[in-house]
Amino acid sequence: MKLELKEFQEDTVKKLLKSIRNTKHFIKEGNPQAIILSSPTGSGKTVMVAALIETIFQGADEISAEPDAVFLWLSDQPELNEQSRRKIALCSSRLRDADLIVIDSNFDQETFDGGKVYFLNTQKLGKDKNLVKIKGDNRQSTIWETIQKTQDVLQDKFYLIIDEAHRGMNQSSRDANAARTIVQQFVFGNNELPAIQLILGVSATPRRFQDLLQDTRHYHSRVQHPVNVNPEDVIASGLLKDKIVLYHPLEESATDWSLLAAAVRQWVKMGDKWNVYAQSQDIAAVKPIMVIQVEDGNESTISRTSISEIIAVLEKEVGLIQDDELAHSFQDDKPLLIGNRKIRKIEASRIQDDEKIKFVLFKMSLTTGWDCPRAEVMMSFRKAIDHTLIAQLIGRMVRTPLARRIENQDFLNSVSLYLPHFDQDGLNKVIENLKSDPESVPPTDVVEGAEQVTLYRSAEHAACFDALQDLPSYRVERIRKTSNTRRLMRLARLLTAIHDLAPDALQLAKQLILDTLKTEIERLEQNDADFAEKLHGCHEIAIQPVTVDQGKWTSIVGETEKIPLSEANIEELFQRTGQRLGEGLHIEYWKKYYDANDSQRPKLELFLGLQQQSVWEALEKRSLQQFNDLLNQNHSKIGKLASSEREKYNKLKVVAKDPEPIDWELPDEIIVNPPANAIEWNKHLYLAEDGKYLSFLNSWEKLVIETEITKQEVVAWLRNEVRKQWSFCLPYEFKGSFLPMYPDFLVIRQQTGDFIIDILEPHNPGYDDNAAKAVGLAKFASKHGDQFGRIELIRVEGTHIKRLDVNDNHHRQRVLNVNSNQHLDELFKNV
Repeated sequence: MKLELKEFQEDTVKKLLKSIRNTKHFIKEGNPQAIILSSPTGSGKTVMVAALIETIFQGADEISAEPDAVFLWLSDQPELNEQSRRKIALCSSRLRDADLIVIDSNFDQETFDGGKVYFLNTQKLGKDKNLVKIKGDNRQSTIWETIQKTQDVLQDKFYLIIDEAHRGMNQSSRDANAARTIVQQFVFGNNELPAIQLILGVSATPRRFQDLLQDTRHYHSRVQHPVNVNPEDVIASGLLKDKIVLYHPLEESATDWSLLAAAVRQWVKMGDKWNVYAQSQDIAAVKPIMVIQVEDGNESTISRTSISEIIAVLEKEVGLIQDDELAHSFQDDKPLLIGNRKIRKIEASRIQDDEKIKFVLFKMSLTTGWDCPRAEVMMSFRKAIDHTLIAQLIGRMVRTPLARRIENQDFLNSVSLYLPHFDQDGLNKVIENLKSDPESVPPTDVVEGAEQVTLYRSAEHAACFDALQDLPSYRVERIRKTSNTRRLMRLARLLTAIHDLAPDALQLAKQLILDTLKTEIERLEQNDADFAEKLHGCHEIAIQPVTVDQGKWTSIVGETEKIPLSEANIEELFQRTGQRLGEGLHIEYWKKYYDANDSQRPKLELFLGLQQQSVWEALEKRSLQQFNDLLNQNHSKIGKLASSEREKYNKLKVVAKDPEPIDWELPDEIIVNPPANAIEWNKHLYLAEDGKYLSFLNSWEKLVIETEITKQEVVAWLRNEVRKQWSFCLPYEFKGSFLPMYPDFLVIRQQTGDFIIDILEPHNPGYDDNAAKAVGLAKFASKHGDQFGRIELIRVEGTHIKRLDVNDNHHRQRVLNVNSNQHLDELFKNV
């Protein structure tokens, strides 16, 4: 692939490959199978399927190469076919234009060509369409015959992809029913076509596809294999904005135009923030777009919303607007003449790439899967009855412009929606639609703008922020983990090729990996007779399928694979090693240990070596040591890079199999949502524009922080928000998984001129994971306690505060031995 997949995308492709592998023998026995990929809007379904197709053509640990496989991509609109084809061409390094074929009405082949992806839409398959007409009139085969003969020849190497992911939003019920009827012919067969044996269904919500497969009017049964993408993984990847912020009139006197003016000012602020961020990172500026959704018109007017008034408000706020900065995407394919201004027409699919455009007028939602990550502010003049249309449009606007979360920038990680014609009940309906329609709206948080407060660093506490800088924190995310070998190579490439911090790092990393592999392979050759026999003179080898999943060597349940040692087969096995190691290391190994008398030997020995768990574990151990050494040696240099570049190093730590600390960085400003019953607190590190900090604390949190801030030595404190990118976090293990823990407070004390940072965690004793969190806090103290003062687990009984300071060695050892909540309760009884 030309682009690097997100961790959850890689994981999904592996799951799809495993499901396909498991279906193969059923298909050969005549039992049709269906694999259903369910993945939220905005998760990159087309990219994942493109990666899947590439891998099937080339082969991987999970599946042997199928260079002659055929994929038939079926959707319900020609625009969607072209959109999918274009996306695949842009992201695939294996599939070229000639491999991506849109079937038109003149298509006529006995079978599909191997190694190709064909795109077909249901509108070409009506009874009166050329593709399905009986032979004659220069037609040798109907499309049904082509599909049937291809399946007869290829069997389990013929794949039908049914794309439900970008179903037209404005499709009529008649068109939808017609499309469904045609899809059923692929699923259940017709007079000319037997049922397709292997189907991959792609959808944001798989219910319709599942219902179609289980249609009771057909006797035909098909085994379903679901592959589901967790919405939390998509959010964690940074592909989507963190939240949609809704604004509506709080007073009856507010007008459409005053709210439009506020929306424009928000758009200006968004542009200013992007400019500051881009300059700080030395990257091209993001140019945000404002989307303005107007009401429908009638025979006498293009819209019941005054477009001339819209332009007047825009120009009052931003000055004169040039003709190329304003456009419309109405159904009319011509410019709009508004007074003496001509507003050009722009197709929705072209908005993202038009750098001059600033404001776009819409009416309804869009007919295809339009994405515009630059569209970051929306104003809708539509009434409350149109809440579904509003939700559909805003759902297209939550992609992040840089396809990643912007580090420590709450504002840039949000999209704003202004609704002048919605009262609180109407707003609640919009929120309900935004949260309950995964087919139109990605899984993004929704908040009301009136509840948000921006807090800024307190100037009087600048020295405290310096003291907090670079303290160890963690990020424990639901993302795919990566082998130490890949992490080492990515780190070395960053240090050498990207940032020029350590010119020799990349070469040294390669050398360590190749030397370790060779040493371990030579050890096996000397000590393992079975390994030596496979390497020398065998004509066939039996291979137990294994894979490296999330950095761990794993044996795959399945039949042993017997492979004749032909040159072509050795080459395929060699390519599998490349996918396992990554970074072209298999080629580097072959070059370094090339033998002119037996050029295939390095390829075979590398594959056989990586089939051995001992080899992989030795490689992982050495790679981890080198990874940590390189980070420690270059820590101060990395700290001087721009924040987006430092984030690349943090991500290498986050994808480790076991949690690793990152340097904690607090932003210049944060956005919080204090409730109506919040009260004012002194000494907080962040303050609103009026110099105040408001927060609601429960009874035991309130008692703890009141006790702290009355102490003269306490100069400041931080309310640690949960699940923010800037949050202070540490890991704990519960039910076999690492989870994030966010201690409630960090308190800064000053003694003899030095700042001491305390971690305080008032905790409800009723939670199931209490013991696990206590142990996690104690383990954190074991590793990092020398950088903190008190690290306290706290319980409040009435007005009495009970504390277990796990940074005290005596308490820490007792907590490390805790094995149950009851055991932890006993420790607190003795405090």
